[in-house]
Amino acid sequence: MRKRGLFICLLLCLSILAGCGLKPWKTTEDDPRTKGEDQFDPLAFPQDRVIVTEMGAQNKEQGSTEFEKENRLGPNRSEVEESFFSFTVYRVQFFATKYPDQAAQVAESVAEQLSQKTYIEYKTPYYWVRVGDCETREEADYLQRRLNKLGYEESWVVEVEIKP
Repeated sequence: MRKRGLFICLLLCLSILAGCGLKPWKTTEDDPRTKGEDQFDPLAFPQDRVIVTEMGAQNKEQGSTEFEKENRLGPNRSEVEESFFSFTVYRVQFFATKYPDQAAQVAESVAEQLSQKTYIEYKTPYYWVRVGDCETREEADYLQRRLNKLGYEESWVVEVEIKP
């Protein structure tokens, strides 16, 4: 009798283990909010620039070799031409999200409401939505007040260097 009970218990345990092994694992589905991330290249934005403070440049100058100092003193022709033809505009940043589709939808909506061009920029991990190409800070402030009336109360003016 005891052997029979042990046999039934063992058979029951084996059937439970076998049943768990046959059950398929839950598969993960692709998140539709992140479908554009595979094709997006954040390094493709020409507006990105490196900002070096004066203190950082002085510290680097002190630790540089003579060869590096000579090469850095005279900018080459392309650097001069690039800085000569670039200019600064003001834009209003009003929205940030981790999802590219949501950024595109908000940008399109605001572009229609304000009749202004919108821009989406990627800075890890956010997609920033900006609007306008204002020549003066006052124009950008006016555009910011218009955005506030649309419900985007947390917006601010940013300077962007444009290189045609």
